[in-house]
Order: sequence, then structure tokens, then C-alpha cells
Amino acid sequence: MTHYTKGANAERELIHLLFGKGFSVIRTAGSGKTSLPAPDIIALKPTKQLAFECKAWASNNLSIPLASMEEFLSWCNRAGIEAIIAWKYPREGWFFLKPGVFHKTRKFYAISHKEAERHNLYLEVITGLQSQLK
Repeated sequence: MTHYTKGANAERELIHLLFGKGFSVIRTAGSGKTSLPAPDIIALKPTKQLAFECKAWASNNLSIPLASMEEFLSWCNRAGIEAIIAWKYPREGWFFLKPGVFHKTRKFYAISHKEAERHNLYLEVITGLQSQLK
């Protein structure tokens, strides 16, 4: 399975999960392939608006190039919408992460799998259906 296919399948899975939580959802065609920044997924309902950058990655670390993350954050700020990084990890499911938990290096925004486990926000929390337990 190509990286594109794996990523697109993960995005489609997340679309269905969000729709099931009452959101109107759209997958942005060609995100990452155009000169204009755009999130992978936009999820909307009257009380909550979310933008997702999705990654399907089987690694102990997730690294997002500086320019990609900064364009995503810029788009979210411009739209006034909450930014979420959604990391699909094989056999474990989704990690939903605020961009602020990533470490900025010279070339990337990065987070380890262990850190992602610690900072994971459950889907019910980011969709506003439940509050985070500490």
C-alpha cells in the first residue's frame, strides 16, 4: 500500500468517525499538493469547528516539516478554527494532539510515540462531547 493510499484511507476513516459525532465533514482535495495551505479535514458543527492535519505513520516518532506545520497553523488562525494533529498509529488507533505539544527542531515539529500517548486527547474530548479526565 502506498503512503498516499494509507493516508487517504486513514482520512476517510476519520471523516466517518467525525460524522458519527454529529459534524459536517469535508476532506480537502489535494491538501499538501497546492501552493495554498489547507488542512486535510475540516469538521464543523454550530458549537465546534476543527481542522485536522492527518498522519498515518508507523514510527516511534512523528515529524512534520516546519513549513507544513506553520502553513497549517496559519490557515487555522486565519479561519479562526481549532487545529488538531491526528496521528493514526497501526494497531493502536488515533492520537489527537494539539500542535503545542510538539517539539520544534531546526527542520521539524516532532513528538515521540510515548509523548503522544501522554498528550492524547480522545475524540469525545476534542469534539466537545466529554471533558478530559486527568
